Amino acid sequence: MKFNSSMAKSKKQKQVQTKVTINTEIIYEPDKNIKILIYSGIVLISFFLSFICLFSANKTNGGFGFPLDDPWIHLTFAKNLVDYHSFSYFKNEMATAGSTSPIYTLLLAAGFLVTSNEMILSYILGIAFLILSSVFFYKLSSYEFEKEGIYALLVTAVFLVDKWMNFISVSGMETTMFIFILIATAYFYRQKKVLPFAVFVSLILWSRPDGLAFIGAIAIDIMLQTYFSKSNPDIKLFSKNDFVKIGIIATVFFVLYVLMNYTLSGSLLPNTYNAKLTYYAPEFRSRADFLKGEVWNYFTAGSYAIVMVGFFAGTILALFDLFKKKYNNSFLYVIFILAFIFMYWYKLPYAHRFGRYMMPVIPFLVIVSSVGFKEFFKSFGKYINNRTVAIYGTVLILLLIIVLSFNNYLDNKSEYIKECKYINDRQVMAAKWIKDNTQENDIIATHDVGAIGFYSQRKIIDVAGLVTPELINKISDVNYVSTMNEYLKKNGVTYLAFLREWYRVVNQTPLFTTQDISPMEIMEVYKYDPAKTNILSKMSNSIIMEVQNRLSSRNPQQIQSVPQLLIRSLQTDPNSSLTYFYLGISGMLTNDNKAGESNMLKAIEIYPEFKDALLQLGIFYNRTNRKEDARKYLEKYLLLNPNDQKVKDQLKEINEALQNGQK
Repeated sequence: MKFNSSMAKSKKQKQVQTKVTINTEIIYEPDKNIKILIYSGIVLISFFLSFICLFSANKTNGGFGFPLDDPWIHLTFAKNLVDYHSFSYFKNEMATAGSTSPIYTLLLAAGFLVTSNEMILSYILGIAFLILSSVFFYKLSSYEFEKEGIYALLVTAVFLVDKWMNFISVSGMETTMFIFILIATAYFYRQKKVLPFAVFVSLILWSRPDGLAFIGAIAIDIMLQTYFSKSNPDIKLFSKNDFVKIGIIATVFFVLYVLMNYTLSGSLLPNTYNAKLTYYAPEFRSRADFLKGEVWNYFTAGSYAIVMVGFFAGTILALFDLFKKKYNNSFLYVIFILAFIFMYWYKLPYAHRFGRYMMPVIPFLVIVSSVGFKEFFKSFGKYINNRTVAIYGTVLILLLIIVLSFNNYLDNKSEYIKECKYINDRQVMAAKWIKDNTQENDIIATHDVGAIGFYSQRKIIDVAGLVTPELINKISDVNYVSTMNEYLKKNGVTYLAFLREWYRVVNQTPLFTTQDISPMEIMEVYKYDPAKTNILSKMSNSIIMEVQNRLSSRNPQQIQSVPQLLIRSLQTDPNSSLTYFYLGISGMLTNDNKAGESNMLKAIEIYPEFKDALLQLGIFYNRTNRKEDARKYLEKYLLLNPNDQKVKDQLKEINEALQNGQK
């Protein structure tokens, strides 16, 4: 019995020994010379991938551009700061806290002292901050993965080829600067380097107001570290003197920030933040749709689908450690990501174009995901007693993410090219038309103040409230258009520049339109006459857009419901020729010729130069064999649009038919 017991005990000890001695680490600590090569490679790759986007867009579009209108807001403030020494949006006459990122605007202003080329300046800053972000991301990853430098390199490679990091770096926005400041703050926090941490954490708010989520995450992480340090003396903490230094520096930065905003606009935060909170308030946007479309779908597209698997693993591991009262480095990142998304979900359920507002969480998402994969494969490798799985499972997953991410990058490069053209064809063209066709003392009302404000060199009234804070509290009103009209009249506005999807002018011919370029988001410029210009209410414009969708569907049931919608619109805007026009179209499509004709005639009565109504009525009369009436309206149409060859040919056929005795 003793022999058998001894044998069993020996066998059990061997099993335990086997499990304990399996080496799941992949040790790699590059020396100083290798690190120089690594940093050089990071810089070159960051620059090269961003530059390829620029080069491709310039070659395809015949010039540089931005995929957003917002960059020119920063540029306008910066240019006026240099030229007129005022944080204003027009010369020194519109001083306002209209920049969400004051520090980025100040950097642009400094750049304007060196170069007057706004595009090159923006690209240099964007790429430079992406490079800095990449360098500090590697430093932070090296800290997180300690002696396992292979993981740090692979995780950094994931960040380097990320589709959105490269896209946004050449988009003229402050995003890469904000991301750099967040990553640097995290790195100096980990290293407990007091002065650089104090400076960078203080710069967060100056970069973007939503950076409060990261500041809050750090505060919670400090409390967790303090609590867990009681049972783990290896946790490095800030001393009381450190907190005093951090507090003094942070207070100075915070007071200056508040004073600047309050002095310029009478608010603690920038106008842009308040305006967007108003316009995209949860009352008008679905929080559920935000989580589904702008968070979940965004972070499960392409390579992110794999990254999310690791993120959930890393988050679950962090929760287990929290339950076991053990500190986990991922606490900071998970708290930030969840707090950041919650902040937008609760206050501003809108991620902006390309998910720009969600991009700052990407580097921390990648770190948590990589840690999650690493810990999973190490645990699984130990369980099956397989060192290869323990070590190289994570390596293979990261390599797969890198390959997929690079393919996503190539797709996004094409998207970048297309979107730059999109903005140039609308906002930039409209701005240059305004500059060439209006007087210097003209005042332009618009909701897209970026390119129009920068290139038109005209005073701007921002009906979206970003740089005209007086309108912010009125934007969500049902009768905002009436309030806006009074404001435009009071402030001497002479021209309007609107995208139809935002505000639609009816009964008036635009002086400039992008309709021939694309039917999507048509930018139009109108002469503004307070007594004649008719801007549809928000409700009516929404109805018109819904009607357009239903009519284009060619679905009989959808078309049958159109008149009821349009009658609702007429109750608010009874003098809208466009509403009668679509009532006419719906009548013609449902073979209610009497209603179709009478409503189309009403549209023309209200707006005699309504080209589309004249054309449709002419076609209708021709189809119903009323040739004389058809000729009358098609001739009127051609007076307004003399280059329409198809209508010329149709009119020729009508004239020939009339000569042959047809009526």
